[in-house]
Order: sequence, then C-alpha cells, then structure tokens
Amino acid sequence: MEKQFSADEVAILIRARKIIKEKGLPKDIDVSGICDAAGVSRKTGYEWESRLGKSDEQLAVLQREHDELKGKHADLTALYKDVRFENAGHKAKWVIYGVDKLLAGKKNTLEVPKKPAR
Repeated sequence: MEKQFSADEVAILIRARKIIKEKGLPKDIDVSGICDAAGVSRKTGYEWESRLGKSDEQLAVLQREHDELKGKHADLTALYKDVRFENAGHKAKWVIYGVDKLLAGKKNTLEVPKKPAR
C-alpha cells in the first residue's frame, strides 16, 4: 500500500527529522516524549499542533481579508486625494477673497481678557 504525501507534508516531515536530530532526541520518539522535551503538557502540544494544522484554512481567510483591505485602502486613498484637492481649492478661494486675513484678524476677539495678577 502506497501513501501519497503532499509537498507540504513532505517538507514538514523532513524539517521534523532535522529538528529531532539537532535536538538529540531518539528517532522513534512519541508525542509525550516531544512534549516532555519541550516542557509542555501533551494537551498543550496537541493545541499547538491543531493551530498549525488550521493554518492553511486561516491563511486563506487572512488572504481574502488582506485583499479586501487592499481594495478598501485603494478606495480610501482615492477619496483622500479627492478631498485633499477640494480642500486645496477652498484654501485658494480663501486667499483670493481675503477670508484668511479676515479670520486671522478675528482670532483673538473671542478671548476673555485675563485678570491681572495680584
């Protein structure tokens, strides 16, 4: 009976063998031995494994979210450019009609005079 492995599975198995060899663990180590060597419980080890196992699904979801955010970013960037251009036009009108000078002159008229210090 032949077993078929995906490219990712083969890569994971090869990396696992390298790690086992580098850490000086026996070749036939079981899950409990791996978790003991890592200093975690078997339950924690399986939780870590399940997070890693779901990574392909999560990666697809994250990729879709990333693509959506890129689209929203492009839309917001275009909107920002439009608003910035419009704002520059308003500022130019204020300069042309002298509104900026009028407002600058009235800036301090609303302040309440301070009482002199005793």
